[in-house]
Amino acid sequence: MAPNQVSCNEFLDWINTNDLSCMSFTRSCYTWCNGKRGLHRIHRRLDRALCNGVCLDEWDFCTYQVLVKNCSDNFSILPSIASNSLRKVSNFCFFSVWLQDTSCMKLIHDSWANKVVGCPMFILQHKLKRLKIEL
Repeated sequence: MAPNQVSCNEFLDWINTNDLSCMSFTRSCYTWCNGKRGLHRIHRRLDRALCNGVCLDEWDFCTYQVLVKNCSDNFSILPSIASNSLRKVSNFCFFSVWLQDTSCMKLIHDSWANKVVGCPMFILQHKLKRLKIEL
């Protein structure tokens, strides 16, 4: 049975709106098999691993691997991200001297006021990272 074209278009619009891309794959691309043998065997690529532009910018390799099939007719997929270079993680340091400069206070206030959606730890990390760049 062919998929509903409206549903497919809605899903593609959602992918584009959220700046998502299909990750490349290693090994086989097929994630489903009908379980039959010989001429009646059918393989299809039903599943994809998606990542956003930030992931593609931050990491050199964004791929997934189709694993060996077990009891299901679907194959599991294992996403993998890696980098060629070692990135030094630097901590955020706040200097109290920044509080003496009113323009700096405004920059901090404006940066912190920008809305970030996610769990509280993600919001804190994202705001600190953004503030670090602006300072």
